[in-house]
Amino acid sequence: MGFLDPERLRIGEHGTPPDLAPLRELARRMREERDRMLGFPFNLDFDYRPLAEFLAVHGNNVGSPRTDSHYRIDTRPFEVAVLDFFTGVAGGDPAHVSGYVTTGGTESNLFAVWVARERHPDAVLYASAEAHYSLPKIGGLLRMPYVEVATADDGTMDTTALLRELVRHPGRAAVVTATIGTTGRGAVDDLPGIRRALAAAGVERSRVHCDAAFGGLLAEFGDEAIPWNLASGADSVALSGHKVIGAPMPCGVVLAPEADVAGIRSAGVAVGADDDTVTGSRDAVSPLLLWHRLHGLGREGVAELVRRCHRTAAHAQRELASIGRNPSRARGGTIVLFDAPAEEVCRRWHLACNERHAALVVMPHVTEQHVDRLCDELRKAG
Repeated sequence: MGFLDPERLRIGEHGTPPDLAPLRELARRMREERDRMLGFPFNLDFDYRPLAEFLAVHGNNVGSPRTDSHYRIDTRPFEVAVLDFFTGVAGGDPAHVSGYVTTGGTESNLFAVWVARERHPDAVLYASAEAHYSLPKIGGLLRMPYVEVATADDGTMDTTALLRELVRHPGRAAVVTATIGTTGRGAVDDLPGIRRALAAAGVERSRVHCDAAFGGLLAEFGDEAIPWNLASGADSVALSGHKVIGAPMPCGVVLAPEADVAGIRSAGVAVGADDDTVTGSRDAVSPLLLWHRLHGLGREGVAELVRRCHRTAAHAQRELASIGRNPSRARGGTIVLFDAPAEEVCRRWHLACNERHAALVVMPHVTEQHVDRLCDELRKAG
């Protein structure tokens, strides 16, 4: 972004009217790049400009979304509606599930592991070698022993390897993170298999957290029934707001057992509100964005977004195969791996590439026309 001259952007000692030209140019370029954003798991097909008036007020959902605060410029009722929607999608009962709208997957995972650790202070944290990068960091932050579990050839957690690791920590509680849609290839860990491994290892105290930020909605509304949620044996679940749904900033939802969350709740400390969150003061706009989008879509609209992603991913797999790029796709996923093209092509289409593979990530803004344009370019490049 050479047009963003640091000297031009420098903030001086005395206030002056900001130069809007760099902002307008940046917005224009970001919109242009959006049309070739095929390699990252977030949805760019949204328009929240009708909610612009909320940028002129400080909204703060400080503390728990289900308690009142002395600070009353908030959007708590909308946040609760969003939480209830996602609790229903995840197969939970709002009377027994707590949670809140977070800043994204890392905070959601941190919260879920934190409340599990408070329930079982001696717990070991387990996650697969392809789990989200936040998990080892969370283990360090919470001073929990962290065990990286090997993956099978398809990228899912090897539950036999998990059993071996569990046996190495006899008498210790276990917090196991199941990844529902890995970042690299969209693999979905075997939730029932994780439960079987815990039972076989004789682990009597455990919590299973499903990091379903990327793949939860894909699993719920895909053609194939894939266990992923509270109803399938998870104790807690993290879901993203900016991936399938779409938002201008990272956001997410975390859901955990009320009995566990009660253990970390502090009454009345957050300007009169109970606090059972990581951050305390919280963004009040993200819940509005999610409510606005979900209200317009409804459950069936979200399902159609997912079905469209699966159709486009299948189209991409066919088209990439037709030009000899050897595509592959994880069960229930919308990441299509294929033989890596030249670095220039990867940069132009925002594809995550390594020496072997490029990853085309089909989200709702990615159409069959996008896929066809990419394949035309690959075909011409040879």
